[in-house]
Amino acid sequence: MALKEKMKGSFFQSDTGIKNEKINVSEGLCFELCFPLMYRSEEFFLLGYKIYDAFVEKLNIKSELTEKMIREVVVKHISTYELPKNALKAEYTDFIIDNLLYYGPISTIVRLAGVDLNDILVNTKDYIDIIYAGQTIATPFRFRSEDEVKKIIGRMLSQSNRKVDESHPIASAKLFDGSRVEVQIPPIAANLDKDGKPGSYITIRKFREIPLLFETLVDSGMMDIKIAYFLIKAVQGKLNIVVSGGTSSGKTTFLNSISRFIDEGDQLLTIEDTKEMKPQLPCHSIRAFEARPPNEEGAGEITIENLLRTALRSSPRRIIVGECRGAEIVTMLNAMNTGHPGSMTTIHADDTKEAIVRIENMFLEARPTANMSFVRSQIISAVDLIVQIVRFPDGKRRIVKISEPERRVEENGVVSMLDLFEFQKSKESESVMDSNGKFRAISASSRAITKMLQNGVAMDSRIFDNDFVVPKEILVEKLKSYTPTRMCGWETHYMSDIIQTSYADGKNIIDRWPNLQL
Repeated sequence: MALKEKMKGSFFQSDTGIKNEKINVSEGLCFELCFPLMYRSEEFFLLGYKIYDAFVEKLNIKSELTEKMIREVVVKHISTYELPKNALKAEYTDFIIDNLLYYGPISTIVRLAGVDLNDILVNTKDYIDIIYAGQTIATPFRFRSEDEVKKIIGRMLSQSNRKVDESHPIASAKLFDGSRVEVQIPPIAANLDKDGKPGSYITIRKFREIPLLFETLVDSGMMDIKIAYFLIKAVQGKLNIVVSGGTSSGKTTFLNSISRFIDEGDQLLTIEDTKEMKPQLPCHSIRAFEARPPNEEGAGEITIENLLRTALRSSPRRIIVGECRGAEIVTMLNAMNTGHPGSMTTIHADDTKEAIVRIENMFLEARPTANMSFVRSQIISAVDLIVQIVRFPDGKRRIVKISEPERRVEENGVVSMLDLFEFQKSKESESVMDSNGKFRAISASSRAITKMLQNGVAMDSRIFDNDFVVPKEILVEKLKSYTPTRMCGWETHYMSDIIQTSYADGKNIIDRWPNLQL
């Protein structure tokens, strides 16, 4: 596919001149979504496979194939065909290479979508949706057959020494670029494809090679300047933070971005089911643990709880558990309560109060005989802040509430919560899709400020006054101490160039955040 230019918040613009559907992106603008021509025409799709089959039939493999080697031969092979559209030459070249060496249309999507791609959802051979810039979009991409889908599944799982079959129809794996893959095949996958046969599912969570910076989260409207300033102080002041939200709400992205403000002298240890986090700290300050599922015989499993227990014997100053889903919550709360201030984790919940209830339930599932008063006292003493993140229907992610547990229980037995900040949607908005609104301070904190002071961090209590303004210049000045070059994997004199090429608005981000100009 010949590419002309990359447009912010959209797929690449094709030179075919054929227009597709339009979507609203984060800036409220509208761009054309352009997909490869071969997937938008049944005639061109079948022709592509005809050329591919002919090439595979002639292919004489005597050594390991490389993309450079294949590309030269493919171009010559395609030149023997008279194509109805000139643009198809490049599309068919990439199509053959992607199917021979990589993951077929999935690799095409990853290459064309760029940094705004969040997830790829394969629902039988006939339907591939993507979550792009926070929005779910149906695409014309597809596979020719269920056999083609299973061939790609096998190629993906082999990288993690996993396999899937009818006796083990569910599998998880990780690709070389760090993306997470979840696979289900029939009979677990029960949808029928267009041929009336059961088809397999593939879900890929794509991760950015260059994680989002804290500055970009402010730019995107996830938080305002005042909340950003408060959160920096909260991390520096070693508050224990629970990040709550739904799937794809941006919890891990948020954790990555605020890990930047951890003192590099604090040894950070991360624990995850599948490694997703890229803490923005110097390499010497980070150790990462990854859980291991059981093998085919059901042996060899290493759980997050196992890792958390061994982590506590490894002299970490702070611990981040990617997500607490079960028994590990007990050990996590103990760690927060006994010498590991500034630890963090995420959980799935729709509100800060619900997050507390979710923690209680996980604790009781792990320790059914535990006294509820004891459980709540553990939570109250361990958790300093709960940050609630929501992804709105228009794709925007917002911090909708920041609360702290109060040291008391309400009459109905629920832990009392003090809301510090809240995002309030505009009353004028008539659309449920609209995420416009403003951030407001709700109550002044005493607990957070007190703990910050205990850890040598002072913060002006006027931060909770809505009339008090935190100038952006103060935030920029604060961020100068946390340059990207100190981050693991970012140690380069060309960091400004990397930032410009890794974010859709290029130089503009450095104009807005001069602290990034190195």
